[in-house]
Amino acid sequence: MIMPRATTRRSVAIALVIATIVAPFMAWQGAQGGEKHALSTLAPRGIVVVGDSISARYDDQVGGQQQAWWSITGRRFNANVRTYAQSGSGYLRPGLLCTGDRFIDRTPAYAGDAPSILIVEGGRNDWARCVDGSFVQSTDAEVRHAVDTYLDVLQRWLPRSTRIIVLGPPWGPFDRANGRRVTAIVEAEAKAHGMQFISTTGSLTASRVIDGVHPNRAGSVAIARKVIAALDS
Repeated sequence: MIMPRATTRRSVAIALVIATIVAPFMAWQGAQGGEKHALSTLAPRGIVVVGDSISARYDDQVGGQQQAWWSITGRRFNANVRTYAQSGSGYLRPGLLCTGDRFIDRTPAYAGDAPSILIVEGGRNDWARCVDGSFVQSTDAEVRHAVDTYLDVLQRWLPRSTRIIVLGPPWGPFDRANGRRVTAIVEAEAKAHGMQFISTTGSLTASRVIDGVHPNRAGSVAIARKVIAALDS
């Protein structure tokens, strides 16, 4: 049966309208908070970030002064990002002035749904350990053991399909001696575990921090650029 030409045109028009309305919804995947993110080719199962205040103090507000490095990175790759971050914490040190937890204590980050990429951002606070609620200078051996143990746990729990990335501690101008010390340990352990290490050296200059430690907008952008460049390579 041959349809009248007018009917054919009407059917095509209706099909185009339906495609216009439905296609965007089919191309988008659900994310946290009811938001929608385009399916990421780099990280279809999303990105998990475990970190300290460099990640915890910031948000996902596009273009805002407090937009986090992980937000800039995630949006660059259209990837959903889940963060497990706490101020003051690290591989060795519990956060929240010694009352919180360490990276290894956040089991949902590595024992839940496996992400495409897991990024560990930290080490800045591991210049010290907690003793009776106070900070005491950490030894190299203590930091090395904490980093080694946590990276072992990640490799044991996460599937091979998860790309594990160790971010060098974003370190501002304050206390550079400890910065060099802790960063060298984190880098050596990441490489010993066969994990990708991304250096953040030079990201947090004096003009890119608000207190010698935490990044301003330019600092977060600088960290994101390092991560994006490495993920793009």
